[in-house]
Amino acid sequence: MLFIIKMLARFSLVFMLAGLLTLFSACDNKIDSEPVQPATPTEKRILISGSSSVMPLLKSLSHEFLKDNSDIEIVFLPDARSDAGIAGVVEGQYDIGAVSREMFFEEKSDDLQYLHLAIDGMVMATNSGIKIASLSRALIRDIYAGKITNWAQVGGPDGKISVIDRPEYSSAKISFRATFLDDDFKVAADSVPLERHWQVIDSIQMIPFSIGYTSLGEIIRENPKLNIAAVNRISPTPENLKKGRYAFFRPFGLVLKADPKVEIMRFLNFIFSEKGATIISRSGYLPQRYEILVGVVPERNVIVQEQRYQPLINYLSQRLGKGFSVKLKLLPSYLDVCKGLVAGDLAAAFIDSLAYVAVQKHVNVLVRPEFNGKSSYKGLIFTRQDSGIENLSQMRGKHLVMGGGITTAGYLFPNYFFPHEGFGSLADFFSETSVLGTHEDAIMAVYNRSADVGSAKDLVFDMVARENPALKDKMNILVQSSPLPSNVFVLRKNLKNSCFECHHRISRDPVDSRTGCFRAGLGGMLKSYLLNIHENPEGREALAAMLNTDRFIEALPSDYTKLTEMLTELNLDPEDLLLVH
Repeated sequence: MLFIIKMLARFSLVFMLAGLLTLFSACDNKIDSEPVQPATPTEKRILISGSSSVMPLLKSLSHEFLKDNSDIEIVFLPDARSDAGIAGVVEGQYDIGAVSREMFFEEKSDDLQYLHLAIDGMVMATNSGIKIASLSRALIRDIYAGKITNWAQVGGPDGKISVIDRPEYSSAKISFRATFLDDDFKVAADSVPLERHWQVIDSIQMIPFSIGYTSLGEIIRENPKLNIAAVNRISPTPENLKKGRYAFFRPFGLVLKADPKVEIMRFLNFIFSEKGATIISRSGYLPQRYEILVGVVPERNVIVQEQRYQPLINYLSQRLGKGFSVKLKLLPSYLDVCKGLVAGDLAAAFIDSLAYVAVQKHVNVLVRPEFNGKSSYKGLIFTRQDSGIENLSQMRGKHLVMGGGITTAGYLFPNYFFPHEGFGSLADFFSETSVLGTHEDAIMAVYNRSADVGSAKDLVFDMVARENPALKDKMNILVQSSPLPSNVFVLRKNLKNSCFECHHRISRDPVDSRTGCFRAGLGGMLKSYLLNIHENPEGREALAAMLNTDRFIEALPSDYTKLTEMLTELNLDPEDLLLVH
């Protein structure tokens, strides 16, 4: 008899899920079957579609925006998915594509811009009859693997767990898998994948002993009768998201063309304003500022380089204002920085002059630092004094280490110098050549006798020698290059467009009367702030941290013509430098 009762309960649950899925499908079909009048793009009309998760927030923002912008029409086309939103912008069907995940590599292009709109916290929810206060990561994995099948196994009531899941392509599942599961993790076969967030919420409310995950924003807006569980005892709140304590979330973003029309700029300007941020916060999401990721390579060690550049990053964030967030990204080599700039993973970078030549098609040069009245450095070729190497000829058959990867002083100078002086190529002249990650690595390799000959930047050599006087006494500099242009601050070319302009307001700067936006764009703002940084007390502190830099001076592409000529003489295409290291 007990067996029959259990079987009837099991069948009842299956039929309930099937009935809900049929109902959800009918609702979806009803929505999709409603005739939709095709919208045609016009100058005053903004067409939006994409992720159904993001659309309610955009509708709230547009409602407030249109109160003061009645001359603009915003048309929300039927909800789709993130991939459809991106494709619609590419094909010119939409002006703005709403996405609830990061763009995949194959979706990125110089013709598109991605604006990080908000963070949407994700919550683990159970039916209101399951009073579980917190779930550990391990417990969530075991439930979704089918290893734990009854709430009684974890201190809850005696009832079979009904697992509500999401399709693999959904942003919610991408975030869930990234947070809790491995790529190869297989979810229990009897779990029920549901397409829409409201399907998940309704199902958990209606099905006893069920568990699922959904949007924190939806929970705050709809206030359904669910039990919201903490994860590892950290509650899913906007405050915990902001402080980085709660790790289960997904990004909301906007995809649009690189050069959007004025009406789109006006809408974006509202979205990223203080009023827009207030609406986003009230809706249960964490508003995001426009992030400018600046790449830097540790010419010395990581800690020293971070201490050197972080005050400048903080200064730029403060000057740009609340609409922007400037962040430092330390990368192991100039090759990594160059690839980040080309791929669009970095917005800006401080790079070596040779690295700039390698990526000059993708970036604009803005400024370079000046030290003691000079904005240049020299390449050095050196040995230990006790190495027995007293001239260039005696370097034949020795081991050469070159500092810094794609650098002028560490890599280009020795490659150019030895053939130019009649010693042939490095491969023919030396028994072994190695490219090390930083200039300091090359200096210390020679000092510690791991190599016979080294090449590096004089500024780094002098820094290391000041901190280690014994090193200077034991090293012998045999060759110095002519002055080379200092490292340069660059900005990706496709970032100098109206998407950035619409985020900034400074009354003293020239403004476009149509949009109220700064005419010079992000590049103009950054260049202006850096060229005048020495006139500001906080700016002078940032300069002092950068090895007592005097100021920044304007950088021009023509400053680096000599390097291009050197590469041509070596029969090297600058872009090939990104392939050979």
